[in-house]
Amino acid sequence: MLHMTPEHLEGQLSALIVEERDRGRRVVLAYGDCCPRMLDFQAEPGTARTEGINCCELLLGRSRYRQLRKEGAFFLMSGWALRWREVFEQELGLSPKTAQSLMGEMHTRLIYLDTGLVPVPRLELSEAAAYTGLPWTILTVGLEELRKVLQEALQRTGIHE
Repeated sequence: MLHMTPEHLEGQLSALIVEERDRGRRVVLAYGDCCPRMLDFQAEPGTARTEGINCCELLLGRSRYRQLRKEGAFFLMSGWALRWREVFEQELGLSPKTAQSLMGEMHTRLIYLDTGLVPVPRLELSEAAAYTGLPWTILTVGLEELRKVLQEALQRTGIHE
């Protein structure tokens, strides 16, 4: 849940980057724009970040991500799908009525990005759909786009496969 508290995410990342750099290692951050200092982190020598504003874009590629967002998609991956109640109720403080109003104004559907790495949490998706008032679908995604952005980041640090 570090994404819900960017300052904690920033602190954790900063400490890990320093630790790895002190060991003489190069660092690839597989993150989007998840905290305010992300650009500062990637500017450090031997450190690179994957290109993309969030994990969903990293999996879908920029063009496909933007198209689905334009169509009103709200993306869920395994972590958020399993913890949707914690995100919506506790972190965001949304009642079902407020969630349905806000989500309905901005989104047309929930899309679960299925990488095939973990079972699809169908029960949780159904519950989140009822809570937000949005239908849900599963979009099977491969890992090729992620692999591509990771390879690009590795090259920027001077690390080769």
